[in-house]
Amino acid sequence: MDDAKGTSNVDKILGGNGKKLHAHEIRIRRTAEKGKYIAVHQLRDKHGNMPNDGQRAEAEYPLSSPEEMIAHLQQHMGNEPDSEEAS
Repeated sequence: MDDAKGTSNVDKILGGNGKKLHAHEIRIRRTAEKGKYIAVHQLRDKHGNMPNDGQRAEAEYPLSSPEEMIAHLQQHMGNEPDSEEAS
């Protein structure tokens, strides 16, 4: 087996990023410092399954102000609320 070819196969297997994950749920918590927050994203694939390919199931984002928290939520969740009510 060619050594360069074997190395490229290993890089292809280990160098992959896994499935594309999306924010399934976002939790916000306050920190000990007044006015600062942490957004915790639960990550899932497009079928709602937790990652099983070595990727992390959560991501944390420190937010330094209420305005930054609102901007973060608008960026990740959109501006329109879900309408689950029957019209």
